[in-house]
Amino acid sequence: MQSPSDSSSDPRVQVFRAEWDDEGVFLYQAFKHEIADWAVEHQTFGGECFNPDRMTWIKPSFAWVLYRSGYATKFNQERILKIKIGHDDLADLLSKCACGDGHGGCLGRVQWDPERDIMMPGKKGKEPRKMCRRRAIQIGLSQKLSRRYVESIISIEDVTELAHRVRDAHSVLAKHSKSDVMEPLCRYLPEERPYMPRMSKRVLSNLALI
Repeated sequence: MQSPSDSSSDPRVQVFRAEWDDEGVFLYQAFKHEIADWAVEHQTFGGECFNPDRMTWIKPSFAWVLYRSGYATKFNQERILKIKIGHDDLADLLSKCACGDGHGGCLGRVQWDPERDIMMPGKKGKEPRKMCRRRAIQIGLSQKLSRRYVESIISIEDVTELAHRVRDAHSVLAKHSKSDVMEPLCRYLPEERPYMPRMSKRVLSNLALI
């Protein structure tokens, strides 16, 4: 897998950052307890509470899912799962997505939102710091794309405890500005680096990746 540059001279081009290895790419989602328990036990999604046809959003940024779920404290987002899918599977899903708003009828959507800083809290320590000069990709999938995603899952890990540890560290940082409070957690945090999906230049351009 070729790793792209961490930055681009063209402001219209975004950088996809994720934790990945030779086997696949790691993504994050927040769920309620019933869905998370079933998913961890069966290493896929299903059960009475999971609807495979509804729009589901997957995020390769751990900091962003912490922001979105309130460090796994918001209603029905009390658990954060780390999901791994294959490179070709992710590329196939992305190839069927449109970028941005205004694409009615599309089963998949990609949007780029301000990245969040896993190492630093924002105001009052209630969320990871907003990084205005960097964007994180959010991938929305519905109906057959959502089902295709579920079929692609290699593994699922519950990382809720880590989310809570980051929340506690951010709370301390916001009050006392202790620069070393995150150090004990660094070994457990994902190493997110630039990633280029295996897709044609046309599709990569449509998703603002080149």
